[in-house]
Amino acid sequence: MRTSAVLIGLMALVGSAFETAAALPRVFIETDVSSRSPYVQAATRVTVRVYSARPLYHPDLDLPATADALVRQIGNDDRGTEQRDGRSYDVLTRQYLVFPQRSGKLTLPGAELSAQVLTSNGRPDPFRSMPGGGTFGGSPYGYGALSIAVEPLHLKGDAIPLDVRPRPAGAVASYWMPARQVTLTSAWQPESLQAHLGDALTLDVTVQADGLTAEQLPDLTTLLALPPGLKVYPEEPKLDNFNQGDTVVGRRQQSIALIADRPGRFTLPALRLEWWSTLRDAPQEVMLPPRTLSISPAPAAASANVSRGVAVNDTLGAAPSGARDPWRWATLALGIAWLATVAAWYTAQRRTPRAQARLDEAGALPGASRAHAAFLEACARHDARAARRHLIAWAAAEWPRSPPAGLHDLARRLGDEERARLLRELDRACFAGAAWRGEKLSQAFAKWPGVRAGAGRRADSKPSKSPLAPLYP
Repeated sequence: MRTSAVLIGLMALVGSAFETAAALPRVFIETDVSSRSPYVQAATRVTVRVYSARPLYHPDLDLPATADALVRQIGNDDRGTEQRDGRSYDVLTRQYLVFPQRSGKLTLPGAELSAQVLTSNGRPDPFRSMPGGGTFGGSPYGYGALSIAVEPLHLKGDAIPLDVRPRPAGAVASYWMPARQVTLTSAWQPESLQAHLGDALTLDVTVQADGLTAEQLPDLTTLLALPPGLKVYPEEPKLDNFNQGDTVVGRRQQSIALIADRPGRFTLPALRLEWWSTLRDAPQEVMLPPRTLSISPAPAAASANVSRGVAVNDTLGAAPSGARDPWRWATLALGIAWLATVAAWYTAQRRTPRAQARLDEAGALPGASRAHAAFLEACARHDARAARRHLIAWAAAEWPRSPPAGLHDLARRLGDEERARLLRELDRACFAGAAWRGEKLSQAFAKWPGVRAGAGRRADSKPSKSPLAPLYP
């Protein structure tokens, strides 16, 4: 009797355990959300776990994005095991960041799982522990199995309700940056903050935000308060996103060229970047200190060109901080030699009309020949800034009584769309410091294009008195 009672008790316990295990699903999804009331456009971490007590083949897990929320997966999947009410589950954990795009109450769709599982009459996989097997394994047909019946499995996790808070009244900037942490750094080229008229000072600025993507970061050039007399020429920004722990970090890097239109001292006010701390739930600020730029007059050769109308700092042709290139002094010497040549020519013109006639028959001035040769050499080296300087000097020699005031005026006088396009490309390369090829420009200016048949050499046009406009916006 006592033995029978013990057996009955054991059977009851085993039956109860089987009933509990049977009551639990063999595959299910759980979802955790770091905050149910995030700020609009702020990152909310969503953790999705797939529990499975049966083999899953070709599993595909997804958290769908909608028009109301952007979704970004972060990190790598984590795999482990867990006991639930006497049953062992393999657990797959995946992390997402959700960025709600509007405030108010939102209901986002839950995670979706698609996989293949063995049917009830299928044979169990004897190779679960082998590579490709396991709960989240590969094909059920491998390792010599003759026939294993499978069926599709589709599961959907619980929907994700959010009560999204709007941008707070304390965030008064024209942009919105809800983040964990924001840093703002900068570097100047040259570090001395000194340059000659026509040369550029370059500000390299980087903004990085923990909890935002690079696409959410503002364009800092729109926040610069420039004093009168300074122009800004930004390059294309470099955007990077990378995962860090359980969040994403966005980084925006940009180079900004600043060019003065006159000598003097120019003070840039502090650059302030306001953001909202999602950890402190309060406004924060990072800033770059004010800087004073010192712009000295152009060197002697460039000053002479400016006095004759060759505007070194016209809106198109101001070269970036290439003033330190090894051709600067060669250009200076060439300019001095050219001025001496022009002076000698002017004296000879007044003394001997016949000599002037012979000069017209001979063609270009000696200064023009030198500038032409230097221009072609710069094109062969693919040196955009040197090509621009020598081309302006060549044009001034070809039109000594009214030299063109920069590349824009030169393009206007030539009236050739193809050459104007090449001059625009040259100008962009000068500003951006980007790679440039000089073959097409040297071919277009193999000889001076301003000569017209029967019109004589260097038929000067009247100098333009209208303000210079850029060749491109």
